[in-house]
Formats: sequence, structure tokens, C-alpha cells
Amino acid sequence: MKMKFNVNKIIFALLFVSQLGFAQSSGTKIDGVEAVIGNEIILQSDIDRDFEIAKQSGQSFPDKCSFLNNILVQKMVLNQAKNDTLVSVSDDRIKARVNGILEDFRSRATDEQLFQMYGVKTIPELQNELEIIVKENALIESKKGLIEDGVDASPEDVKNFFEKNKSELPRINEEVELAHIIIYPEITEEHKQQIIDSLQQIKKEIEQGGSFATKAKLFSDDPGSANEGGLYKNIRRGKFVPEFDAVAFNLEEGQISDPVETEFGFHIIQLDKRLGQAIDVRHILITPKPTEAEIAAAKEKLNKIKEDIKLGKLTFKEAAYQNSVDKYTRFNGGVLTNPQTGEDRFERSGLPYNQIYALAGLKKGDISDVFESDYRNKKVLSILQLKDVIPAHQIDLSTDYTRLKNYTLQQKKQEKLYKWIRENLDKTYVKIGKDYQNCNFDFNWLKK
Repeated sequence: MKMKFNVNKIIFALLFVSQLGFAQSSGTKIDGVEAVIGNEIILQSDIDRDFEIAKQSGQSFPDKCSFLNNILVQKMVLNQAKNDTLVSVSDDRIKARVNGILEDFRSRATDEQLFQMYGVKTIPELQNELEIIVKENALIESKKGLIEDGVDASPEDVKNFFEKNKSELPRINEEVELAHIIIYPEITEEHKQQIIDSLQQIKKEIEQGGSFATKAKLFSDDPGSANEGGLYKNIRRGKFVPEFDAVAFNLEEGQISDPVETEFGFHIIQLDKRLGQAIDVRHILITPKPTEAEIAAAKEKLNKIKEDIKLGKLTFKEAAYQNSVDKYTRFNGGVLTNPQTGEDRFERSGLPYNQIYALAGLKKGDISDVFESDYRNKKVLSILQLKDVIPAHQIDLSTDYTRLKNYTLQQKKQEKLYKWIRENLDKTYVKIGKDYQNCNFDFNWLKK
């Protein structure tokens, strides 16, 4: 069974690997062009970076020749997609997808870690980088969809695939299916007023001659702009949350707003410069840090929800819908989806430590004790329901049909894609750098 990895999906995988600091380990960045396919250029730095990402996300490949082969496959599809009038992607859908990805990323890593990985300094810069990746990925997937149209896997196909590849199929470690409910500690009005008063004092000091930039560096909790004096440049409507936009775009140059509350905390905003439909804007953000009393109140609330579920007053699904702040799971009963596989199963040993600890001793259907965790860079209180436990086993038709069907489909789609590449390769300009001239590629990229 020979299944290749998807290079663009590997790029997303870097946010899910545990060693978040790997980006500093690959040595000096080399920007030589190592391959050109159509209008797409592949740098040596691209190969080195993504090679490390792929290794850390568990992908297996023999060498960089094999890795470059897969990049070339993706780039050939991308090049064709950009020239295919039947392939189009919606900018609105790209932006919505990026916003969702960014929210998920920020729940898994700090902003500083994300900036380090992508080589950017601000959230808007990171959004722009992600928009490029997401748009290219969408173009590739759209073109692949046209190439692979009509491919399906019947039960007989799945059975044949299983029988043919049985010896190569992986052993499945113990997996669990989970649902969760998470709530934010509620910040008291008194606590909110303290933050508002602090921002009002900072505003007063700036209006009396203090520097907004200096105050931002000293007091702002926004890692994306604090070191830049709170500055975001060339911002258009829709880049930030509506409450922020509504104030920022209605200020006069130099004017400082009163404190504004958003989902991230409380801000004061200064319009630095108006640039037609865009603005340069500074802000100082103070994110409320829950007090011990506020955390205790949230814990009590979540324990009450757990008790109501145990007493049958409502189901876990109903409780998630009514209470969970996770908008991605609250509508499906809090059920968690593994972002690496798209399935509802997680390998137990690969879960975050606090979840492993919370699940210890639970049986199918049990609900964990309340525990603290982080969600979107904020402290939250959580409970987990252990919906199911799938013991470690050799992959089998009876227990893993869905996974085997996905494997079968993946192989059949790959076969059709590779046939398309061979049919179109002679019509596509390809140039491979000297460092890869001796590679034994799966395709005739060298045109020998």
C-alpha cells in the first residue's frame, strides 16, 4: 500500500505538532530555486521547512527526493488550477476559513509561537500568510475534485483493498471518542470596572502628553502589536471583530476611544492615520485574568451542570448546546473531531496531559471532574464525557470499515490523479535544480 502525503495539509499540521519550537532548528535558510513547474517556484527553504514539518507530523518518506516529488505533484495541480476557468474559490469563504483556522491555532499555541513559526510579527500578517496557504490549498482541492470526479469505493473495493494490503495496514492504538463542555469564568462587574478605570487612567496620561506607543509596550496584552506600540497598519473593515471596527473606523486621526469591550477583553483605540478605505490604528488591550473567586464560581456552575446530567435533568448534548462556549462543537453535543484525521477518534496517548489525567479511571459514558484548560488563549473550565473506548487492535473490516473505505478511496483517487499527471506532464514546463538531478522520481520530472 503506497499512499503519498498531501504537502499542503502537512503545512497545516505544523500547528498540531507538540514540538512547537522546531522552526528554529533547521539551520540557515537557503533561498535558492530548486524547481519550477509551470509558473510555480519551489525554493530550497520551502523544501527544508516542509520536510521538517512532515517528519514532526508523523509522515514517512525515504529522502528529500521523494518529498520533492510530492511537492511537485501539488504544484502541478496548483499551476493547472490557476489556469482552469472551471476552478474558482470564494474570497469570502477563504477569509471565513482562515478566521476559523486562526481561532483553532490560537487555542493550541500562543501568538508568540505562531509568529515564530510563520516569521511574522502581527496577527494581520499571520492572516495574510494563512490566506495564501488556504487559497492555494482550496485551488488544489478544487482541481483535484475535477480530476477525481466519479471515484467511489464499493464494499467489494474496500474488501479487496483490505485483503491485498492486510500485512501493511497499521495497528491501531487505543482510541477514545470524546465530548466536552467548556465555560469561561464569568468576570464580575466590579472586576470589569477596575479594568475600565485602568484604561481610562492610561488614556488620561496619554492625553496629557504621554506616548500611546510606550503605554502599549508597557501594558497591552496583545502579543501581536504590543512590541510595535500597539500599531496595526493598513487595516480594512472586517479584519477585526465588529465591536473594534465600529469604534476604530469612526475615530478622527489622533483621537483615542473610551474603553471598548470585545471577546478578547477591553481596549482603548487610537486612529493613527486614515488611508482611504484603510486605516493605521493603535490599541491597548487588557485581557481580564479570572480571580480565584471567579474560577471557583465557574467550577461550581460546571459541577452543577454535571450533576444535572447525572440526575437525568438534561443530556450531555443538551448541556453542551446550552452552556458550552466552543461554537465548533456545541451544536453537535460537544463531540470533538480529530483535526488530523477528520474522525471522532483520538489516540489516548496523544491527548493533552490535562485530558489524559481527567479521563483516568473513567468508563464509557462517564463524565470527568471539572478541570482547568485554555481555549483561544483564555482560561476555561472543562468537563469531558468518555463516549467510547476502542481498544488497541489490528485494523479490521468489522471494526474499522469507515477508515478502510477512506484508505481505499484515497488510493483510487491517487491512481486517477497520477494518471492525469502522466498524461499532462509533457505539456507542462518543468525545471529541476542540479541538487536533485540524480533523484529517482515517480514521474519523469527530469524529462529524460
